Amino acid sequence: MRRLIWLTGAIGGTLFALVAEAADITELPKGPNRDLVSKVCTACHDLQLVIDGAGFSRDDWNMSLDEMIANGMSISADDREKILGYLSTYLGPSPPKAESTH
Repeated sequence: MRRLIWLTGAIGGTLFALVAEAADITELPKGPNRDLVSKVCTACHDLQLVIDGAGFSRDDWNMSLDEMIANGMSISADDREKILGYLSTYLGPSPPKAESTH
């Protein structure tokens, strides 16, 4: 009986850790205009699609925005530039290192 309780606890803990890790993966890096990017992008899809593009160049992100606009995304030129700046900086090929929480 003790083994069953231990095994159930171990499996539950592992599942909890996996879910918690997956939740962290879908969080955008901190930076200016993060909330704007989140708001605009999640109007049509989840953030995982954005995060999967991590490493894209500025030109790649620019083409992605062109595609989103062609699919109906409506944003001002100013917001488009802010979004492009955020994506190419924080999800580009050379993102800044995360700040330490110490």
